Amino acid sequence: MSGTAVAAISALAENHREGVQLSSRQISEQRNLSQALVGKVLTVLSQEGFVIGTRGPGGGYRLARDPSKITIYDVVEVFEGHRDSPQCPFGPGWCGVGEPCPVHDDLEKLRETNAARLRKCHFGAFVGHGRKT
Repeated sequence: MSGTAVAAISALAENHREGVQLSSRQISEQRNLSQALVGKVLTVLSQEGFVIGTRGPGGGYRLARDPSKITIYDVVEVFEGHRDSPQCPFGPGWCGVGEPCPVHDDLEKLRETNAARLRKCHFGAFVGHGRKT
């Protein structure tokens, strides 16, 4: 679901202008995603304060704050949650119980690097790019 959330926020960022709202149908068509899934994700994003939804004719969704203030990490975190350590390739009950697995340190470094990079990527980069509605 985090991938769908990133796609939805990026679509809203592309169209981030005064008074512009997109429906879940418009977002799903722009990103070639299931409208039902986009609708569910937008509900969660609304509850978390990332988007504002307006019901009724002419309604839709818009970003609740400037896209340059929303990072990909922020959005992914809502759906993926904080993970103290990457999943061990040996399965549950290996790392954290005794000696770490042979690739534990490498996986941990990779997780930290990815998180740091996602914290630097913001949705302001999408403003003015892509399809307009």
